[in-house]
Amino acid sequence: MDENKAADLPGGAEDALPDPQDISHKKEIRDFIQREIKRIRTYTPKIGVFGTTGVGKSSLCNALFGREIAEVSDVAACTRNPQEILVTDDEGGGLILVDVPGVGENLERDQEYIELYQQLAPELDLILWAIKADERAYSSSVQAYRTAIRPHEDKCPVVFVITQADKIEPCREWDVRRRQPSGRQAHNLEAKKQHVAKEFDLASTQLVAVSAEENYNLNLLVSTIVAVLPNDKKASLVREAKEENVSDEAIAASETGILDYLAEKIGAGIYHAREFLIEFVATAANRYGSEISKIVIDWLSKKRW
Repeated sequence: MDENKAADLPGGAEDALPDPQDISHKKEIRDFIQREIKRIRTYTPKIGVFGTTGVGKSSLCNALFGREIAEVSDVAACTRNPQEILVTDDEGGGLILVDVPGVGENLERDQEYIELYQQLAPELDLILWAIKADERAYSSSVQAYRTAIRPHEDKCPVVFVITQADKIEPCREWDVRRRQPSGRQAHNLEAKKQHVAKEFDLASTQLVAVSAEENYNLNLLVSTIVAVLPNDKKASLVREAKEENVSDEAIAASETGILDYLAEKIGAGIYHAREFLIEFVATAANRYGSEISKIVIDWLSKKRW
């Protein structure tokens, strides 16, 4: 198992803090908070990227994270076997992308891939499942999702991404200047989302339509991902996403997510943690600016000390 993936407190923190409800010693609390914040800030998320050949997975990841991190080919399939791509950063975290072969080529290979999905899902922090805007036949994907992925969604959330939104009909109506769909395209994209949601039996909050080429809705995709990730995983996605794709709302959700996580683990001991959490506010202000620190301060003000 990945050392980042311990049962409840990844990184082995549960050994150092066996019963957070009984904590009363300030040094223990400070050590726990500092250790967990460091772990969260430097966590390396593992993200599986699923979808059929030609759906634009590589282009999506390149646009989302702002780095040329995967080969892009317009001619042939780039992936036959799962490929792990480690993307490093200056903060010592980075991320691991797992480029997964898509179902739908033939029945024999589909079964092989479904078995692969079943093995991979428990190891992943997130799955991005890409479906092309003009893709019509995805019965194989539905079967693979329901069989291999859905049983693991309590630990591995899934966000479906409708890619190449600019290619939705009538494609010639795409608003090039504003880099957004026309009225009729927006209507068709909404219909597409509803159809995919029905076929896969998804919540509407699991679906985002984007265009990597046009940089359309990538900020909404980041916010959607942050919303579905566990509280101690949100910050890693915000850290790795391309800066222009990260809204203040997504940053605020990731920062208050850290606090929610700490409050849950500390339990009654949070009474003794106020001064240490105030330090967190100062760090958030230095990292992201005063607007984010105000949101964090508001979180603190609502706690009963």
